[in-house]
Amino acid sequence: MSPGLQQQRGVAVLTAILIVAIGTSIAVSLLWESTLDQRRTESAVLGDQGLLWVQGAEAWAADILRQDLVDSPDADSFADIWAIELAPLPVEGGTIAGHLEDLQGRFNVNNLLNADGTENTLMLEAFQRLLTSLNIDPTIAGRTVDWLDTDTEPRFPDGGEDVEYAGQDIPYRTANVIVTSTSELMAITGMDGESYAAIEPYIAALPQGTTLNVNTAPNYVLAALSDDIDLSTADSLIFERADAEFVDIEASFGGLVEDDLFPTLQGVSTHFLLTATVTLGNSQTTIRSVLQRDPSGITRAIFRNLGVH
Repeated sequence: MSPGLQQQRGVAVLTAILIVAIGTSIAVSLLWESTLDQRRTESAVLGDQGLLWVQGAEAWAADILRQDLVDSPDADSFADIWAIELAPLPVEGGTIAGHLEDLQGRFNVNNLLNADGTENTLMLEAFQRLLTSLNIDPTIAGRTVDWLDTDTEPRFPDGGEDVEYAGQDIPYRTANVIVTSTSELMAITGMDGESYAAIEPYIAALPQGTTLNVNTAPNYVLAALSDDIDLSTADSLIFERADAEFVDIEASFGGLVEDDLFPTLQGVSTHFLLTATVTLGNSQTTIRSVLQRDPSGITRAIFRNLGVH
């Protein structure tokens, strides 16, 4: 065989190898893209299904709250059906779990202002006591008032308006409006992550003027009502109500809180927090909905936070 023919045959072999390599690379790439497309489609379908399931949980919670109003219209307590936490239930392709919490058993930070926008002294003092009992700087209460109120004048001695926040590494301004989520308080000077984690279970961001349900309030919130209620006294009050309600709120709290505070203490709630999680395969969808129940029993979501993990 001539050297020229051998050279041509070698080139042909190399060309064939190159073609096979390119073809294999293209096939692998197409297979990889197809797998990714399949996974994307699967995730999108599971995400849509998860969203429908958690929306169904919201409707289910509304039915529970409506029935609760029929069963016990004069009180909301841990003895009610809404307070029962359900174990994960099977659904097609996965499970769903959820529970309701009474948000009016928490301190409503928006009540730091009166309806006319002025500072609510009684609520400010209660918030200061709550912060102190949790070993958090109580001056945050004054700065929260400045965060909420509409003026730009720092309150004395522990306020904080635009001038204070404009000097931050990333400057920003005060909201000067009531908050829709308690997480907004993390923007306030002095409220770090550790402090917020400590106080978060005891506060809520609800419409102004909502009352406190003493039937579901924890000991720290009850202790914040007065200097005459320490944690031991608050625990005694909780032992008195047990899982039911206070038979006579004024009798139970008489001599412990100021008379002006009694109109803000009730045993009925209209705002609840639903936390529902649906797991479908490797997809998990969680919804946190603030539900408002009106006197007729109709329940609406006034705030939603949807997360996909």
